[in-house]
Amino acid sequence: MNSELIVVSNRLPYYQNKKKVWKRAAGGLINAVEPIVIESKGTWIGWDGNDSKQLTQYQVNQLSCETRQLPDSYKINCVPLTKEEASIYYDHFCNETLWALFHYFFEKCSINEESWKMYKIINERFAEIISQTAAKGASVWIHDYHLMLVPRYLKLLRPELDMHFFLHTPFPHIDIYSILPWGREILHSLLQCSSVGFHHESYLSNFRGAAKRLNVETNDCQTFTNPISIDFELFDTASRSHIVQTKQSAFKESMGNIQILLSIDRIDYSKGIKERLLAIESLLKSRPDLIEKFVYYQLTIPSRENVGSYQELKKEVDELVGRINGSYATEKWAPIHYHYGTKSFEQLTAIYLASDICLVTPLRDGMNLVCKEFIAAHSDEKGVLILSQFAGAISEINDCLAANPYSINNLKLAIETALEMPEPERTDRMKNMRSSISKHNIHHWWKICRKYFKLYPRIGILK
Repeated sequence: MNSELIVVSNRLPYYQNKKKVWKRAAGGLINAVEPIVIESKGTWIGWDGNDSKQLTQYQVNQLSCETRQLPDSYKINCVPLTKEEASIYYDHFCNETLWALFHYFFEKCSINEESWKMYKIINERFAEIISQTAAKGASVWIHDYHLMLVPRYLKLLRPELDMHFFLHTPFPHIDIYSILPWGREILHSLLQCSSVGFHHESYLSNFRGAAKRLNVETNDCQTFTNPISIDFELFDTASRSHIVQTKQSAFKESMGNIQILLSIDRIDYSKGIKERLLAIESLLKSRPDLIEKFVYYQLTIPSRENVGSYQELKKEVDELVGRINGSYATEKWAPIHYHYGTKSFEQLTAIYLASDICLVTPLRDGMNLVCKEFIAAHSDEKGVLILSQFAGAISEINDCLAANPYSINNLKLAIETALEMPEPERTDRMKNMRSSISKHNIHHWWKICRKYFKLYPRIGILK
């Protein structure tokens, strides 16, 4: 049976490892959107990360998955991509061109005609599979910069479909966006949708400004802002469970039962990982009395390992961690604990709960959900959040410590303030942040987004 709600993203929420066992992928988009697909009994279309030439379809509860119990109420369709196609479309155009440009790292942006051609080919392939899957008049919800040409191709194939798009990155100012030779073509495609959503008012303003400057008709497309959120109740409930409480106690003990500073990022130059490490180094140099008083735990999730700039960044981070630990470690203590990999949901929640301070300090970020997950996991109403003024989430979270990650000294002072913040102030700030995020949760986000869908309110009756 064809689905009334189709969610489309570059990657699926599940992938097969080398042993052909299905695992749940990491990522804020997956955590945010999957509850909606489950509730709607819809279909998720995307790539599973494998080298493939043939479309495959699965009922999610039939997958052999080692990570957690799988929902039984939605289907996934795997778009086939060969290894060569993925390299050109994903590694080169999506990451070296669009990601770099949309995050204002235009000096890292590569403009290449061949990768643009492959981007068009893959977007058209996605559109063809959506066309084959969608019920008559279905709502199709397309996500993120990887698939910005899908609306154009899908409009030609199935003009009656109710198309919507949500961008999870910043949309750059026209002076940056105009570097892209195909910018007008992309805007024209996006404006074929019934709605286009953004996380922040500045991204929407930039989008409208680009359409106006490049003289692209907006048609009847409605554009709006709606900051994405998380399933607050999921993290809050998990943090109170026996298994998470046990794991968080064990984690605190393994860190020496001292204050824990936490960061969780993909390995990416936009995340400000090097700048944070330099701030920690600067703090230890200026405040030797803090040696053995705290530990910094950096969980770094592998990402885009085939892209040269990411390989170089990992090397630089590894060397920086080694330098800091080599300079300041004692017989019983090392300042930096660096983990490169992923964690289960329960372990991740336990790490959030165990950590006293969370540093979310990207140089530029569309939203960032780590900060919201940290808040939701702190059912003990403790914990301090240091948040970059360049993260989309800064407009929502008033009781964080705002920091400028481009200034090592500013970042150092924010860390120092957090370490020495009195307990009553920590509790007051965390209570306020939890109140805000619990109200503006993923269900609230979906409630606003779905108002633009023709099938509203039939699909996804969430809280």
